[in-house]
Amino acid sequence: MDLLDDTWDLPVSKNINRELFTDYEKDEAFDIDSFLLDNNFHYVPLDTLSKDLTSLTQEMDHALLDASSKSYKDFVTLCDRFSSTTETRPEMQNVKLDLTEFLHQLRELTKTDIANTREIVADTVDYLQTLDKLSVILANSTFLKSSLHLARKLCNVLESLCADDKKNHLDIILCGDLLTQLHQLTAKSHSALLKLQQIDSPLMVQLRSEYHSVISQFRACLHVLCDKCVESPSDTKELAAQLATLIPTDN
Repeated sequence: MDLLDDTWDLPVSKNINRELFTDYEKDEAFDIDSFLLDNNFHYVPLDTLSKDLTSLTQEMDHALLDASSKSYKDFVTLCDRFSSTTETRPEMQNVKLDLTEFLHQLRELTKTDIANTREIVADTVDYLQTLDKLSVILANSTFLKSSLHLARKLCNVLESLCADDKKNHLDIILCGDLLTQLHQLTAKSHSALLKLQQIDSPLMVQLRSEYHSVISQFRACLHVLCDKCVESPSDTKELAAQLATLIPTDN
């Protein structure tokens, strides 16, 4: 008998994959000896068999992670079912712990950190808006103070011109320029006061008082100039025309 007859079939081992383990029934015990003999793994070198089983284990680990990421609730249920058994792989427990910690941190982020950040942003916006308002108030107050200071000086000059009883000494051109400047300053000061009317600080009380004082002095000068125009209409035509543009009339 020829031992090397080509008609003999040499034993062929199966590939190690998931299908080799799917034929087992739910309550059927896994027999390692039967598993090796039925699949001709006893002809496979131990190193090769160990390498293939390790590769399959890693493949199943990745498949488990992919499945758990798609359905977290089902994965948690699976972990709870096997948490008290020795068959549970440590990787499964570690993933469960990592996911639990991640969800805890996510809840803290949404409930606490984001709320705190929103509050800080709101406070910062309110603070910046308050600074903007204070800047506007400061600018208006500074402008009002300087305008009233200049208006007081111009009123004093105009008052000194009006006090001169000698009409020949009345500088019509200078009076006209002073009237124009004072009218513009008092109008701008009035606009600035309207913007600051809600403020009752000591400075604003002082500025309002100064404004009314300047207006009173300016009106007194206007009355004197009007009287001079009435007394000498031929010599004060230009001044009278300018006064007419400053004095409001009822339509």
